[in-house]
Amino acid sequence: MNHRRYWLLLCTLYLLLLLGAAGCTGELPAPTRYVTLVADGQQQRLETTAETVRDILGEAGLALNPLDYVIPPETARLTAGMTVTVTRVLQHLEVYTETLPFGRQTIRDATVAAGESRLIQSGKVGLLERTYRITQEDGREVERALVEETVVEAPRDEMFLIGTRPVVQTVPISGTLVYLSHQDAWSLYENNRAPRRLTTLGDLDGRVFTLSPQGDRLLFSRAITDAAHINALWLIRTAEADPNPIPLTLNDVLWADWAPDSLLTTARIAWTTAEPAARAPGWRGQNDLWTATLNERNVLTTRREILKPASGGGFGWWGTRYAWNPTGEALAYSRPDSVGVVDLGKAQDVVLVTFSAYQTRSSWAWNPTIAWDPAGQFIAAVIHGPSADNTAAEDSPVFDSWLLAANGAYSAEVASEVGMWANPSFHPDGETMLFGRAVVPYQSVGSAYRLCLSDRDGSNARCIYPPDAEPGIETPTWQWSPDGQAVVFIQRGDLYLLPLATEAAFPLTDAGAITLFAWR
Repeated sequence: MNHRRYWLLLCTLYLLLLLGAAGCTGELPAPTRYVTLVADGQQQRLETTAETVRDILGEAGLALNPLDYVIPPETARLTAGMTVTVTRVLQHLEVYTETLPFGRQTIRDATVAAGESRLIQSGKVGLLERTYRITQEDGREVERALVEETVVEAPRDEMFLIGTRPVVQTVPISGTLVYLSHQDAWSLYENNRAPRRLTTLGDLDGRVFTLSPQGDRLLFSRAITDAAHINALWLIRTAEADPNPIPLTLNDVLWADWAPDSLLTTARIAWTTAEPAARAPGWRGQNDLWTATLNERNVLTTRREILKPASGGGFGWWGTRYAWNPTGEALAYSRPDSVGVVDLGKAQDVVLVTFSAYQTRSSWAWNPTIAWDPAGQFIAAVIHGPSADNTAAEDSPVFDSWLLAANGAYSAEVASEVGMWANPSFHPDGETMLFGRAVVPYQSVGSAYRLCLSDRDGSNARCIYPPDAEPGIETPTWQWSPDGQAVVFIQRGDLYLLPLATEAAFPLTDAGAITLFAWR
C-alpha cells in the first residue's frame, strides 16, 4: 500500500465516524448566517447561528426599554442578509408659558352725563401654561402633543366708561310736580332747575303719595316701627316757604286719595285700611272704604264708612285699590280677582269682571291697575287672563288690557299680553290711551316695559319709547303731563319727559333714587 492510498483510507474512515455520530444524535449543526444589526447609532455585520431577532439582540447584549421598538419584530425568524434595526424611543414633558392678551370693554353708563369718560379699570395680560409630551426616536423629535393647558392668571379687561345720560336742561314746569326720593318728598315748580325739598323726615313709605287737584297739598304716609301700627297719614302744603308736615291722626292706611272736587279750603279724601299682622307682608287688608272732609284747620270731619271690613276673597289680605271717578260720585276698585265700582250714594259695590287671582307664591299679591276716562264712563284695567296651554289658571302669565263700562253694559279686551304692570291710562281728551307693553310679556313681573299709544278701543296701537335697539323702562310708572302734551316716567331713578311731538325723552332730574311722583 502506497502512501497516497493510506491517506485516502484514513479520510474515509474519519467521514464514516462523523456520519455515524450524527446518525446517533439525529441533529444537524445550526447553520451559520450573516445579519446586519443597526442600533444606538452603530451598524455591524454579525455572523450568528441565532434563530430569531430576540436571540440576536441577546447575543449582542442589547436590552430594549419600554418604549423602544425593533424592525422586524422580536418574534421574527432570522434569515441570511437580514437587517435588524433597533429604534430608541424617549418621552418627556415640557412646560411653556404664554401671555393671554386682555380685552377692552366700553361701558355706556346712563347715570353719567353724556361727554364724560374715564378709565375705570386698567388692562392686564394673563398667563397660560401649556404642557406638551415630546416624543423622540433616536434623539429626533417625532411628535409634540398637548396634554394640559392651565390658566395661571386670567387676563383683566381694560374698562372704559362713557357717559350717555343727557345733560339736564332747563324745562318749564306747569303746575306742581312732586316726587319721592330717599323716603322724602321733593317738588318742582315753574322749572326743573331748582328741586325743593318738602320734607326731612326720611320715613315716607310710599303707600300714599298724592297731590290735591290744585297741587297745593300733598297727602302722604309715614312708616311706623311700632308693632301696633304700620303707618300714619300726613299732609303738607306745597306752596309754603317752610312747610310743616301735619298729622291727620289716621293710622294703618293702605290707600288714600283726594276727591276730584276738593277745594282750597275744604277737601274730601277717601281711604282704606289694614290691620297689622305678625306674618309677612306685615298687614292684613280690611277691604273697607272711608270718606271724610278735610277742613281749613286740617282736621278730618264728617267721617263716613262706605264699605265695612270684609275678607275680600282668597287674596283679600293684600287689600283693595281704589280710584275716584272724575265727578267724585263713585270709585272704581280692584282686588286680586275682580274689578268693580263703588256707588258712594248707595254705599255698595258692583262687580264688573272677575278672573283668577295670580298666584305669586310669595308674601305679595297682584292687584290690577285701574284708571277712569275723563267722562267717567269707562275704566281701563289690566286683567289676568287664561293661558293658551294647559297652565293652571292661577299660574297663567297672560295679562291683557281691558275697557270696562262703569255701568256694566260693555267690556272688551283692547290690548293683549301687555304684562301685569301695563298701567293703562286715558289722555285728557279721552280718545287716546297710554299703556306699557312688557318686553318679556310672559315674565312681566320683572320685565322692562315700552310705552305705547292706541285709540281708546285699542286700534292704531304703536309703541313710542324707547327705540327697539334700547332697553325698556325699568320702573313701570308713568303719567300724562297736565296739558297732555308729554308723558313723564321714571328711568334709572330719575324723572324723564317724553314730548309726544318728538318722541325723544330727556331727564328732568339727576338726583336718582326717585320711586314715585305726581303732577297736577
